[in-house]
Parts: sequence; structure tokens; C-alpha cells
Amino acid sequence: MHIFRWALAAAVYALLSSSGCGYFPSEMSIPGKLPPAKRPAPHARISGKPHVVSCATPARRFTPLSFDEVFTFTENPGQPFVESQDLPRQFDVIAYVWGTERCTPAAFCRFGDYYQLLGRSPGDDFATWISTPQYPRITIQSPCGQRLKVGQGYRFSFSDGQLVGFSPN
Repeated sequence: MHIFRWALAAAVYALLSSSGCGYFPSEMSIPGKLPPAKRPAPHARISGKPHVVSCATPARRFTPLSFDEVFTFTENPGQPFVESQDLPRQFDVIAYVWGTERCTPAAFCRFGDYYQLLGRSPGDDFATWISTPQYPRITIQSPCGQRLKVGQGYRFSFSDGQLVGFSPN
């Protein structure tokens, strides 16, 4: 009986230590146990719009777009939305932080942690909202974890595909 408990505890520990932190499933690719010379370069399958200015930089007040204007909706259930091809170079969008994925040292992240942005607030049902992601969503990568709070709304400014400022909504 004790062996079964130890095996179960070891399996739970292995599962917890291998999964990503944050509110949405990890998509980080962790390098294997190969020697450094044979190990492929680590990469993140998550691609976020990088935050390229100081965390204190407010939203720029560019042309405001509704959240749905940022995307083109497809009939493909595997990829129900894509970023619109005719976006202006600079725009603002109001969005809510849905979840976060902490950047692990093995992922070699240059721009900070990942944040998922949704176009609507959780309302009164925050627990369900967090556990069931809606589409579409914008992924950003930012070192501003102290200022970006899950469930809060912000005005995000983007320029040439990069995050250049945000302010509380």
C-alpha cells in the first residue's frame, strides 16, 4: 500500500513540475536531455506581440479599434480567427487580461511573460471565464507582471505589431 502511495505522489509531482504556470496550458518547448552540442535551440510555439517600451509608458491614443475589428473570422474550426490583414500600422484596442504563462528560464524569453487578452470582461462569473477561454484573443509578451492583472481591462496601443503602451481602462 505504501508503494502505491509513493508511486502516486511521484506521478503527481512529475505532472506538476512539467506543466506550465499560469492560467492557460503551456505551449513552451523545453529542450530534451541531449548534450548541449546536439540539443536543438529551444523555441516557444506561443508567439506574442512583444512589449518594446517601459512598463510606465501609457497607451498612445492611436486610432481605436473594436476587439472584433482586429480579426477576420474563418469557417475553419481548427483556426476560427486570424489577425486581419488590413490593420492600420498603429491602433489601440480595449481588452481584458484573461491569463498568463510565466516564461521559464529554459524558454529563453526576451520580452517577458505571456498574457492572453480577450475582448470582454468576466462579468460576475470570473471562475468560469478563467477556465473556459473564448476566441478571439491577442497574445502579448511583457515584463510588466506587476501592472497587468488578470480580469482587469486596459487600453493597449500597438505599433507595427509591437506593444508600445497600455493604460487601465
